[in-house]
Amino acid sequence: MQSKNTGYIERLDHLRFLAAALVLLFHSWLMMGGPSHAGLRIPLIVQGHVGVQLFMVISGFILAVISHGKEIDPLRFYWNRALRIYPLLVFVAALGYFSTPDGRPASSVADFLIALSPISNLSRLNYGPFGGQLWTIAVELQFYLLFPLFHSMLARRGPRYHLSLIALLIVLRAAVFQINGTVADMSYYSIFGALDAFLAGQICGWLYREGRFHLKNPIWAVGTFAALNALLWLVFRGNFFIVAPPSGYTGPATSPSPLWIIWPDILAIIFAIMIPAYIQCTLKIPLSKLWSTCGRYSYSIYLWHILVITVIQSLHPATISPYVVGVIALLATIPLAAASYHLIERPFLERRVVYTALSVAATQKLSAAE
Repeated sequence: MQSKNTGYIERLDHLRFLAAALVLLFHSWLMMGGPSHAGLRIPLIVQGHVGVQLFMVISGFILAVISHGKEIDPLRFYWNRALRIYPLLVFVAALGYFSTPDGRPASSVADFLIALSPISNLSRLNYGPFGGQLWTIAVELQFYLLFPLFHSMLARRGPRYHLSLIALLIVLRAAVFQINGTVADMSYYSIFGALDAFLAGQICGWLYREGRFHLKNPIWAVGTFAALNALLWLVFRGNFFIVAPPSGYTGPATSPSPLWIIWPDILAIIFAIMIPAYIQCTLKIPLSKLWSTCGRYSYSIYLWHILVITVIQSLHPATISPYVVGVIALLATIPLAAASYHLIERPFLERRVVYTALSVAATQKLSAAE
């Protein structure tokens, strides 16, 4: 995690790479016929879409760490987020639309423009042949638009407002489940499910900066990761979520399980403990620089991986295990993501500005200390 507004936390980039890798491996497993493949099923990969929620908790955590005890300039904040998100998003989305043979429908222009908006997930449109994952960018942009409000509420009231809002979202999802008999799509694809993860990450970041976490013992990091795997194994064995994904589908199938009412919060709690536990863990991480470098490319990995898997899919490696294809796809995506980062993302990232300043209370405290 590198920003002009705070110090660098190397291990956060490890976790960002983990999130990107989980999503890539999940999509590879799914697109290469994993659901019908008669072989070992690894819950962490079969349910690898949880990498999306990990990304969201990390986003909330990072922003809380950056802005803790500070005032933020909303316009400068939005400028930085636009520089971070849009250059590569426009590039990948445009490539997808232009990659199809001529004869594109007239609606492609409107679809392309909507795909770049913060509400594109509302229409559940076609993001192009390489953009099935881009709906998550819209959800993230929605959180960014609301972040200045959440920051001010956290500074004024602590986590009470965030916890109350999470409780309200759970009630609303329960009401929708009662009406429709399912709430999976709402919990997974919309801000009404994803916001729990962002808010949990923000609370986690606030507690971290307040010095409330003391999780240096490796048992915390190892334990939360083990708990995540155990939970995914349980829901996989219980067939709570997946029902038969339609052809070409790249997300979790719509499920009638009421567990989706609180599933965003279960994951958010696990990830909100895992993040500070991993950051504070006293264990030395082998190849730490390598993982942090890969984490720096995580956004590029996330946006490019469908293209890479589609290319591999066109080679018809039907006899190869979907897990092996996933590893090949990951290894192939990383160098593409590195080139993309340095050629497309970085020139814009270097134009980011400082959007934080010490709050009045923090300035008075600093003056008193001097």
